[in-house]
Amino acid sequence: MFVWSFKKFKTPDPDLNAIGFVLLVPALNEVKVIGDTCAQMNKLDARLHVIVIDDGSDDGTGDVVRQYEGARIHMFQRNTPEARQGKGMALNMAYAWARTQMKIWFPDLSDDQIIVGVTDADVYLSQKVLTEVTATFQAAADIGAVQAPVSIKGANENLWLLLQDIEFQAFFHFVQKARNWISSVAMGGNGQFTRYRAMQTLGDRPWSRALTEDIDLGIALTGQGQRICFTGKTPVVQHGLTSFPRLLKQRSRWVQGHYQVWKRIGALWRSDSRLITKFDSTLYLLMIVTPLILAADYALGFASLFGWVHAYSNFMVWFDQFGRWVPATVQLVMAFSIQLIFLPAYSRIANIKIPWYAAPGLTATFAIYTASLWISASVIAFYRMATGKWGWIKTERENVSTNTFSA
Repeated sequence: MFVWSFKKFKTPDPDLNAIGFVLLVPALNEVKVIGDTCAQMNKLDARLHVIVIDDGSDDGTGDVVRQYEGARIHMFQRNTPEARQGKGMALNMAYAWARTQMKIWFPDLSDDQIIVGVTDADVYLSQKVLTEVTATFQAAADIGAVQAPVSIKGANENLWLLLQDIEFQAFFHFVQKARNWISSVAMGGNGQFTRYRAMQTLGDRPWSRALTEDIDLGIALTGQGQRICFTGKTPVVQHGLTSFPRLLKQRSRWVQGHYQVWKRIGALWRSDSRLITKFDSTLYLLMIVTPLILAADYALGFASLFGWVHAYSNFMVWFDQFGRWVPATVQLVMAFSIQLIFLPAYSRIANIKIPWYAAPGLTATFAIYTASLWISASVIAFYRMATGKWGWIKTERENVSTNTFSA
């Protein structure tokens, strides 16, 4: 994957007039950010309609959106008892209304030229993103969906946000970018775009109740033989989380959602998609068990340290012939190999300079951060599944200030 990520994906010069965008923006209690999002989207130069979905907010989100309603910004209001049934259900209802407006908004465009996108309520969507998404769709008629990279706002000023940004950028630029060549790019909740014609292959309700409705949509599209690609350049920008409990809440939802999407694996293998696409998509879904493997490995290591068990590796013993220090060195390199690859490249991609003297500490911090976060999130996800809790988990929006560095 790392090697494939350097291969360039060629796109033509984009024709924005030949593409119509419909952006769905779910907004449940997003009064802190929705105003800025609407104002910024009004500035974009594109054939664009934005549907903000007020999913039963009680904090004044709807009042803010009404100030921006007009030719481009539309509010889709959901009230109880239909509201707050999960992001997927909110998207389905708004999509159903949008379908009645498509020919009014874009009378000269075919279904292949209309793009349905989804962004978060806190998104910063630049003109370059729409330009690159347009170019990617126009690169080939068989591309059914496109995912843009995602970055975290304030990553250069706050350690929590920096760690999340490394996580996002590493995944998008090294895993997603490489998957361009096997048409198995995973869809994300922010910056996902699908051809209207491809969306129609999934019926009237393309989004499921899965807690990761974005990943579920991508696997469903892949199962329909749709090709999913990645822009790999300008990211959509979103707010991160500076509270570990909220971050844990968010990631536990992602973990649980991954397991929900496993139900799609059978249909995926029965589809006409390429074998390598099926294999990679399945491997991606199964990778969610990695935190459990890490937890077992750490437990075995601690047990061995205290003499409760005896762990022995013929592979490591083989390195003894080169010197007693070699096995330990090999273990360290293997343990931090991902960080050693990602951090230098992240500094270049994100244009954030990481001083050489800070790199070892950041490498160790990132390793501890990812292991502790995903193992803990997995435990919470399994607890929720064991107790029959499958409802949507809303992560409360923060007032993020990036004026001071968090140590």
